[in-house]
Amino acid sequence: MITRREMMKTMAGSAAMVSQLFAAMALAEAAEGGATDAGKAPNPLASDKGVTVRPILQHELPDAPGKQMSIVVVEPGAGNSPHRHPGSTVAYVLEGSVVSEVDPDKPVTYHAGQTWYELPMHTHRVARNASKTHKAKILAVLISATGQDLVLPPG
Repeated sequence: MITRREMMKTMAGSAAMVSQLFAAMALAEAAEGGATDAGKAPNPLASDKGVTVRPILQHELPDAPGKQMSIVVVEPGAGNSPHRHPGSTVAYVLEGSVVSEVDPDKPVTYHAGQTWYELPMHTHRVARNASKTHKAKILAVLISATGQDLVLPPG
């Protein structure tokens, strides 16, 4: 049986996490420069065609020891190298349109306001801007082991 104290502690942690997520989303919408809370991380997709990745927030999950939540803004370019993410990933299109293909699915075009989920360790074959003339921007929330790289080579 859960005690009142445990319940209040869990609720307080969850509320703090949700408020941080919304604050990070607001930062992401306004961000035009470098990273904020997460510091300057190297761009693991730097060799890709015009992909920009900006860390917004990285935070350990108090109710899941050994796990962290990372929030990044991705501005996809003309293409990408196949890659995987080690944990669950949720992507939300902030602006423009994005073509995404994660195994075993076919490519899908997502537009501003749409979202999708990526299973851990599934190969992300395509992630590109659907337009040659309009910028696209994605907010991605990734759950992974603390300290683990967010982007891995295909398996």
